[in-house]
Amino acid sequence: MTHTNYSFKTNTLLKNLVGKDLINDDSIAIVELVKNSYDAASPEVRVEFTDFGHDGLTTPTSRILISDRGGGMTLRDLEDKWLNIAYSEKKNVIQGNGTFYAGNKGVGRFSCDRLGSRLDLVTRKSGGDIVHLPINWTDFEIEGDKDLVIQSIPLFPTVIAQSEADKLCGGRVFPATGTTLVISSLRSRWSSDRLLDLKRALEKFLNPNQLFESDRFTIELVADDLLKRDAGKTYHEAVNGVVQNKVFEKLKFNATFISCSISQSKGTITTELLHEGEPVFRLVESSSSYPEIDDASIVIYYLNPYKKAYFTRQTGTRSIEFGSIFLFLNGFRVAPYGDRGDDWLGLDVRKAQGTARYLSSRDVVGRIEITDFRDAFQPVSSREGLKNTTEFKKLREGLFLDVLRRLERFVVDGLDWDSVPQDLREELRSSEGLDWQSTSETYQESWEKKQQRIALSILSLIGTNPSRTRNFWFNPKLLESVYESRSEDVRRLLDDIESSDPNRVDSQLRGDLSRIRKLIQAKDDAAISAKRESATLRAEVAQKQDEVEKLSKQTETYRAQTIFLQSVAPKEVKDLLTFHHQISQDSVILGNNLTKAMKALRQSESPEKVARFIEKAMLANKRMAAVAQFASKANFRSGIKKEPTDIPAFVEQYLLNVAKDFTAPNLTLNVINEAGEKFEVKASKIELSILIDNIISNCEKNGAKRLEVSIQKTGPNRLLVGFKDNGDGLSNEISDIDSIFEMGITTTSGSGLGLYHARQIAEAMGGRITASTVSPRGLEINLELMR
Repeated sequence: MTHTNYSFKTNTLLKNLVGKDLINDDSIAIVELVKNSYDAASPEVRVEFTDFGHDGLTTPTSRILISDRGGGMTLRDLEDKWLNIAYSEKKNVIQGNGTFYAGNKGVGRFSCDRLGSRLDLVTRKSGGDIVHLPINWTDFEIEGDKDLVIQSIPLFPTVIAQSEADKLCGGRVFPATGTTLVISSLRSRWSSDRLLDLKRALEKFLNPNQLFESDRFTIELVADDLLKRDAGKTYHEAVNGVVQNKVFEKLKFNATFISCSISQSKGTITTELLHEGEPVFRLVESSSSYPEIDDASIVIYYLNPYKKAYFTRQTGTRSIEFGSIFLFLNGFRVAPYGDRGDDWLGLDVRKAQGTARYLSSRDVVGRIEITDFRDAFQPVSSREGLKNTTEFKKLREGLFLDVLRRLERFVVDGLDWDSVPQDLREELRSSEGLDWQSTSETYQESWEKKQQRIALSILSLIGTNPSRTRNFWFNPKLLESVYESRSEDVRRLLDDIESSDPNRVDSQLRGDLSRIRKLIQAKDDAAISAKRESATLRAEVAQKQDEVEKLSKQTETYRAQTIFLQSVAPKEVKDLLTFHHQISQDSVILGNNLTKAMKALRQSESPEKVARFIEKAMLANKRMAAVAQFASKANFRSGIKKEPTDIPAFVEQYLLNVAKDFTAPNLTLNVINEAGEKFEVKASKIELSILIDNIISNCEKNGAKRLEVSIQKTGPNRLLVGFKDNGDGLSNEISDIDSIFEMGITTTSGSGLGLYHARQIAEAMGGRITASTVSPRGLEINLELMR
């Protein structure tokens, strides 16, 4: 039997697949050709457009010339490399200067086909002949001939004279070494607006922190016919000129930003946060949690309304139009990541789930930079995006979110990020940009109050994990500015730090903290000395205070009894009607949202939309339950309004008089109220009871049998209510304990909404709610309120 050899045939239409059909964006096509100039070790590249009509558009005679002074090619190079489809000698190769080649697919040359149907390639290697290769791409676009293979279309490169090369290149002197691509019969019409879009794409292509310092590689955009149009315009409005690579530099103007770098060779992840030019903290952790990622860095800039206006002034474009978080691979930008409307990191989806706590793509700009020696991050052939490898997924959904959460904790918990007055927010939003060197920023909250919150929640902001932390530091100036007024809180923070592994605290920080502790001790000693000098007066004051406290306790006992009646008393008709009306109202809300959820399910709507309806229904259901049990034990009318409420007394009496009979019949409740005095916060008692019930419910679902509740003042204007259980603690399935307060996050049989609602209620009261694990088992949830 005779065996016949078979092989793949390369039909001429293959050219379309790897050319104009694959690369479907003109700007990306030009960026690909600019990359080739960079790889040829050219110090510059010139992108020129010719022959614009009176209407400002390109014409049938227009050409695009992409010229460099790189290494150039010989006839043999053309045959063996440039005309060898998909061949690339640059894949995973590092240049002599230690940088990566920009291209490695071997199909970037077909970007010429995307731009025009005719190409004249002119090239010369140092000391060699000038070679001219003409290509008519339409010769490869013959349909229906199965036997017409790409190798059957002849190409005729020739050696040409200097004068002919100069003429082909638009009258410019062809250099001693380099390559010029002359693209004609353009497939698209170009305008000044499209060229400005190209300019912005080239700006973003240049990564400021890796390969492209201004003295090493420059890109010049040229359209002589538009020079008159450019006269008197700023850099951002003009087409012609050298493309500047300073966008991210302009973001360092007193902005808040966080940076993170990971190195497997060092075994570390280093995170730093700066605000208003001042470092806030630095954290060094083990990189073992992300073994898939090596030699990567992340920088995220937070833009409040003022900084968005500054950004517009400095860059010539609104931040939302500029984009969000860009991705650079081996020094080159990967499109479309970061473009307006490209939510590749899920920021906007996440924002919809936690409006008050999360940042969206409109609030941040920045970049992720990857140096990939292992070929773990692979661009798709169309040059739009990366393959969804395990490493890429870990970068997006793991490391990046860790960094973002730390920034969010700072701007939400530390800065009260949305505290710009409403009228000024609208003015800033509609402005063209402010002069940030002279504009005075105005906030509803003073910087002193922000600084206090930053200082006293510094460990939470850093988010340290003892098992991964190698070293941490924070700016001691933060504590120096508040130790006078908040010495008790600062002392507690110092105790927390000193109780941790001393090897993990920066040595300079330990010295600074020791100095602050001495300042606090000196302040305390001075206070003790002053007290001794007025001992007689203090004794009299103490006696009076005892009398006042006795009267206060009597008043408190009476008032507590009026909060929750010791027996069920008959209600007046008007109270019962109000009670009935509230439950009826919530019943309608419950039914409506369940109906919407069912309709959304039948219409195969998104799970997020269905979840929102169910979440609203469950909240209405919980409110009905709270109303029922509340009304049977207390004055219902006092529960539905937001009014000043003594939180310590309410929590204690609610737990002992209501919760133990309704939501916690199977728990042993122990309540320790050490507040010692009234602590009033404006709140709805119904909502407060829902918050407490949700925490209790979470304890029971986690297998707890005992719940200890402590109530104590941790400062003159701060109250801490702690709920500590002996349940199963945090599931191993949850890596970030803060996520238990997100919608739908649960490892029990629950809906994942209880703690989510609890946080919403806490934040509406101007407080916050956090969680931590308890040794040897259990979970502690802390409610912190300010007045």
